[in-house]
Amino acid sequence: MIYDFYAELKAWQTAIGAAIGFVALILGALFNSHLNRRRDTRLRHEEAIGVATALYGEIVLLRRETARIGNMIAARYTSYAYQKGEAFDKHFVEDHNIPDEFIYKALADKLGLLNPNLIISIAEFYQNLQEVRSWIPRLKNEETRGYNYSILNVLHPAREAVTRIGPSLREIEKMAKLQNNAETPEISKIEEVIDIEGSIWSDPD
Repeated sequence: MIYDFYAELKAWQTAIGAAIGFVALILGALFNSHLNRRRDTRLRHEEAIGVATALYGEIVLLRRETARIGNMIAARYTSYAYQKGEAFDKHFVEDHNIPDEFIYKALADKLGLLNPNLIISIAEFYQNLQEVRSWIPRLKNEETRGYNYSILNVLHPAREAVTRIGPSLREIEKMAKLQNNAETPEISKIEEVIDIEGSIWSDPD
């Protein structure tokens, strides 16, 4: 009986060996796939950090420049030159505008690597930047136009660009393990003029 069992086992040994080999092959493929997924996840994470860090560098510089130009425009608005209609001449407007966002445009197709909240925040920053950029030339004193655009068209998006991006910068700093945090630019002059203009428009008299 034992002989019959071994004889039967011998007859099946090829099939058993093939089955064991097939199972080993499947397990190996699954394990290799798991390693590949881990590697791809790590590479995507590293690429996301690279994209976020590059945008961070550009945003910090543009944010600082937006605050500087916004404060300068606000100061000109409260100056005697504005009363004379000379605050925002052609030369001032040409010399005080926001630089273009080269890195953001170059990395636009990589934004999907970032988390949705970060994408929205960064997009809002650049949208506010574009608002500032597009409204500055309209501040020029045009006698033929007969009226001037509100200074708030520039100062509101300038303030939003400076203040609202802060939490996202902190997130990127943590994500990229940056040792130094970007300072929030001072915008007291912008805030002052927004308060003045807001009180004028809200005053029924």
